[in-house]
Amino acid sequence: MNKFAVFLCLFMFLMVTSSQTNQGERKVYIVYQGALPPNSDYDTVICRHYSLLHSVLGESYDPSLIVRHYARSINGFAALLTEEESKKLSAMPKVVSVFPNRKLILHKDIDADSVIDLGLKTQQNLAPL
Repeated sequence: MNKFAVFLCLFMFLMVTSSQTNQGERKVYIVYQGALPPNSDYDTVICRHYSLLHSVLGESYDPSLIVRHYARSINGFAALLTEEESKKLSAMPKVVSVFPNRKLILHKDIDADSVIDLGLKTQQNLAPL
């Protein structure tokens, strides 16, 4: 194949995949399923996560949509979902809640020296025993 044909194939592939993505923009949602099932090992819980997602997505299921598993202390996972898919998941009986992942930024108002100074000033203001 010549370079033009390769470029044309690549361009068409990118157009098709981008149009599929725009139909329903995927965002990371946390799917919380409550407490871990008793006497279940890590691999079993992970398999249940994949199975649950597959039951909702059907033919559009892709295992790489799950970006994080929570299976040590709680039962849940984070996955790339559309809003419609997240609503379907939240309606399932095995799901406690589904909510969008939010990136939180720690705001630092004071530095460590200010905290130490504040502590010293507070101790100075205490009444003697």
